[in-house]
Amino acid sequence: MLRILVWLSGSIVLLAAAAVVLAFQAVESSPLVTSGAAPAPAALMRAKAILRKNDPRKLARDERREITISGPDLDALVALAARRGLQADTRVDLRQGGAELRYSAQLPRNPLGRYLNVNAQLGAGTDGLRFEQVRIGRVPVPPALFQAAVTHYLQHTQFAPDLALLARSIDRIAITPTGVRMAYTWQPELLDSARALAIDPTRRDGLADAQRRLVARIDSLGSRSSAPLATVLGPLLQEAGERTNASERSNAYRNLLLVTAAQLSGHDIALLIPEARQWPRPHPITLTLRGREDLAQHFTVSAALAAWAGEPLANAIGLDKEVSDSRGGSGFSFVDLAADRAGTRLGQLAVRDPERLAAGVSAGLRDTSLLPPIDGLPESMMADEFQRRFGGVDAPAYKRMADEVERRVAALALFR
Repeated sequence: MLRILVWLSGSIVLLAAAAVVLAFQAVESSPLVTSGAAPAPAALMRAKAILRKNDPRKLARDERREITISGPDLDALVALAARRGLQADTRVDLRQGGAELRYSAQLPRNPLGRYLNVNAQLGAGTDGLRFEQVRIGRVPVPPALFQAAVTHYLQHTQFAPDLALLARSIDRIAITPTGVRMAYTWQPELLDSARALAIDPTRRDGLADAQRRLVARIDSLGSRSSAPLATVLGPLLQEAGERTNASERSNAYRNLLLVTAAQLSGHDIALLIPEARQWPRPHPITLTLRGREDLAQHFTVSAALAAWAGEPLANAIGLDKEVSDSRGGSGFSFVDLAADRAGTRLGQLAVRDPERLAAGVSAGLRDTSLLPPIDGLPESMMADEFQRRFGGVDAPAYKRMADEVERRVAALALFR
């Protein structure tokens, strides 16, 4: 009996020592992937074109479609999703029939190391994607074991039914060094699933409350046909700061920014939440920022994007909009870009430092609190004029003007 106890004790010590050694090998001091830049406007434009072509509202059940995404675009979109959803950095490199996925997540402070790094080789076959090689830090992991662990984890999350439906809808995945081609059969339930994942019941209740408060605030202005944005947004943010505790404040701000952006942009929030068709609607009113309706729209949409999807996406979409306008819209505008950047800073503040935002709006907001002076900022430039004067979005002249926009926004008391 004593020998058995000694053997068991020795085995436990050896296993514990092995676990410590593996932990030291799996956790590293340097990241495998470093943070990248926001998606380029061109990548966003291509992604929007894919979405327009495959608009789920226009697809019939069992309709077969095919999507092709280039390697750089896929890498940018996966990286954006990982930074937003997992607080991690990724890199995707395609090859014939497969891909290499690298992943780095920063860990809480500990004596072992700062980063969890994963390097995985993926292959595409008739049964979908499969792991071919996996390494966690310096530790090689059997691909079948890693695949089983990932599958087991996904099967026991709230996403299991949605992932199963998605898997059944995908008919074929082909990977080449230049891109990924996916054939799928549309099932309308996928859209309902996406809506449910994007906006859970608790969030829907919060948005419904934010919509009621927005309607009440606009109705309190009486029969006015226009009003400064600050007279609506300021009191709403101030009230949210006063009626919520620290843990709830960020969500209250995000909800208010989203319903306000939907109101100003003319986009029906019922596209995300069908029951929103029954929510109250405010009487028609034009909200302006420094006397302009378009600047109020730019500001609120960018604020909502930054609060819900992150600053990099908000910045990239704002720049993409101006580049698109220079090719046939109202023209490239550094004034619009200033409104985009100021809105992005507000949305970022609402999520990252709601206490500071609460203090900033406690004394009330004015238009001049939200957007810096816009005099001297060029606007309404068509593509040829923009190219001649600034040389494109990567040229030194453009960067100097963009830095001036940033300087003006950063000088606002709310963002200092």
